[in-house]
Amino acid sequence: MTLGGLTLVALTGDAAFGQQLQRQVAERPQEPIELVIVADPEKTVKALSSAGARGVALYDLRGSGSSHHNLLAAIPIISRAGPVIGLVDSEATQIAQAAVAAGAIDVIAVGDLSAVVLRRAMRYALARRDSERKLTRLRLFDPITSLPSQILFWEILSLAVRRAKRNRDFFAVLLVDIENLPDGHGEDGAYQDLAMRELSERILPTLRGSDTIARFEAQQLAILAESMPRVEDIQIVAEKIIEEVGRPLSIGIGPVALNAAVGISLYPTSATVAEGLLSRATDAMLQARERGANMFVFA
Repeated sequence: MTLGGLTLVALTGDAAFGQQLQRQVAERPQEPIELVIVADPEKTVKALSSAGARGVALYDLRGSGSSHHNLLAAIPIISRAGPVIGLVDSEATQIAQAAVAAGAIDVIAVGDLSAVVLRRAMRYALARRDSERKLTRLRLFDPITSLPSQILFWEILSLAVRRAKRNRDFFAVLLVDIENLPDGHGEDGAYQDLAMRELSERILPTLRGSDTIARFEAQQLAILAESMPRVEDIQIVAEKIIEEVGRPLSIGIGPVALNAAVGISLYPTSATVAEGLLSRATDAMLQARERGANMFVFA
């Protein structure tokens, strides 16, 4: 990773240290770094936000004891905008350990700081941040369909329950189980994954922008339809989904007859908590499967 175009935001109240950083940044003009010196966490967040994905914060924690809770409390806030490196008197101090526990990606002892160490630390911080974001995306989004994963859907559904309780609203959860998915692998991947990706791309345009669709299991999609005032509207959604599932696939293996079983639970009539809504939707989906191909059942 080259350092050209990066921004180092130094949070410090030490003017002499700021001048030291200026000299160290200037030592390697072939790897230019924009240095921004600020005196409070709020300005640090603003500077990191302006730098985008290429900003790193250097937080001056020298002279701080482990009881400096206000200083440590700023680290999680700053780290939302960009990676944080703590500058400490010694890496063996309690404040160094506490800084990492609070969310700092790395710490540097002031005696070790140099132009080379600074650049190495920035490279590490940015690479670590990038890896963390990728891991988070893999956890929260299905890599095949790019839809929210089951983990993220649970979080979205829990938030929807809170909103509905507060606003006395009404919403539906639709659990869609796809049957007869093809086996085998093609040049672009497993046929089942390709089929689920195509189906999700078809179904998404039939939903409203406020609705959420997720890949819940390998062959299941979950849909959250908020603020649906009429059961008839939810029935129309289920019918559209079944229609899209029944259309021929275009994944290069010839005609495949897919079927859908859709279970629907309603807030607050079916249940008033996320676990209950998904449990009732699962029961309804199993009933729909027992009744035959391409059926939907309300819990």
